[in-house]
Amino acid sequence: MNEYPQALGSTGEVAVMSIANNAAIQSAELADQFKNAMRRLTSSVAIIASRDGDDPVGMVATAVISVSSTPPALLICVNRSASLHGPLMLAKRFSVNLLSTAHSALVPVFAGQVKGRDRFAHGHWEDIQGLPCLADAQSNLICTLDKQLSYGSHDVIIGRVDAVQFAEPINPLLWENGSPATSARLTQ
Repeated sequence: MNEYPQALGSTGEVAVMSIANNAAIQSAELADQFKNAMRRLTSSVAIIASRDGDDPVGMVATAVISVSSTPPALLICVNRSASLHGPLMLAKRFSVNLLSTAHSALVPVFAGQVKGRDRFAHGHWEDIQGLPCLADAQSNLICTLDKQLSYGSHDVIIGRVDAVQFAEPINPLLWENGSPATSARLTQ
């Protein structure tokens, strides 16, 4: 009689370990499938910038979306491990610089190829309301952090838009399937 509960306990432990391993495999598979699905989501490319004291900080991002026009607001997502995260949370202000196709060389620079303030030696940057802004960007949006939500590895940030400037012609840099892309109008 004592052997049966032990065998059941051993079997139960194996079953639990098997279920946990299966769940981990399914979770990894789902993560891979999710990444592959997102490669099919074409997005505009932006550089999010702020200040760390006197130093400019910034990163490239595709997780930028309009939230509201009344009041004007944007949503950005920033990994908490990004060098921009801490300074942005302290400054509570940031610029969103939507890139044109002419800015494709800035993507690797702001994605980590260059570190710190040296990133801002690339491109033509100017100060607007105390924030670094790419002078010839498709658009510059000056934002104040209004709301924040932590989810997974990222913070979802809603920025109230305080000022906007934009350039013509409209020629946004897009990100598609892990590479830069351009848009083309469809003929109707």
